[in-house]
Formats: sequence, structure tokens, C-alpha cells
Amino acid sequence: MHGDVAGRIVETEAYAAEGDPAAHASRGRTARTDVLFEMPGRAYVFRTRQHHCLNVAVEERGVPGCVLIRALEPVAGIETMRARRGQVDDARLTDGPAKLCEALDVDMRCYGDDFCDGRGLHLLPATGVPVRVVSAPRVGVTAARERLWRYCDAHSRYVSRPWPAPMRRHPPPK
Repeated sequence: MHGDVAGRIVETEAYAAEGDPAAHASRGRTARTDVLFEMPGRAYVFRTRQHHCLNVAVEERGVPGCVLIRALEPVAGIETMRARRGQVDDARLTDGPAKLCEALDVDMRCYGDDFCDGRGLHLLPATGVPVRVVSAPRVGVTAARERLWRYCDAHSRYVSRPWPAPMRRHPPPK
């Protein structure tokens, strides 16, 4: 990855393998989902059409649960993100899983990267940022749509659309 970029995660979706027909690993281990069955903290990157999506494996070895990172609030390297994404409004730089992958230069090279080793992709705890979390159905999922496993910062204008119902009543500040 070229250029230091960073963002605060403002939207995620949860996926559990057991009993979750929307999860890629729901039918068992494959070459595509292999990393989900390994240690937690690994990047599960997959392609959807011509785009990439970034997930973090979150369960113990052998249990393939993961969290899709759907949106980020850019906090560092914004010029680099703009160069990668083109002429878009800053609020649209990273407001979707494919957009944030493009802005962060995440692709299949990142598959299996360890978020915990301090190199490349990594996660840091957020500090001092007030967050009001709202939940909603996952986006683009038809199976198990009733599960409210999409989590968003209700105060962030960087959340992808469609905004969850509680946010539609009170759109994030601009």
C-alpha cells in the first residue's frame, strides 16, 4: 500500500457462519473463505464484480465469523484517498465497502493480512469520539435480511446509503 491513510470505522456488518445463510462461510471451508477459519484478526478480502470488500475475522480458530467494514470517516491521508478515488465529495470517499477499499488501496494482496501485527492494515482503538450506534438490516443481503446486524454511527455523515431508519429521521450533520 502506498501512502499512509487512516479512518475511523463508522459502519460495519456482522456475519456468522453457523445459521447465517448470508455468510460466505455458511457452507463450510473453501479456498475463498480459508482465512476465516484461521486466527481472528485476519483480513478477509473478496471481490464482488470488479470491486473489493474488506472483512476482519473475529471468531476463534475454526469458527468463521467476520465483520465487514462498510464505511470509514477519513482522518489521515485524505489527499491520497482523493487521488485514488477521483473527484468525489469527501463524504463519499469511503462511504461504502468498495469505495473504502479503493481509497485505502485494499485488494486481494491484503487477503490474510494480520490486523494485529502492526504492519500494513491495522486497527487502533478509537478515543474521545462520542458514538451513538444504530442497527439495521444488512445491505444487499436477501438471506436473513431480518437480522439487524448492520451497525452505524448515527452521528457520522460518512455512513453508506441507505441510511438506517433512525438516521433517516435525523440525518447525520453535514
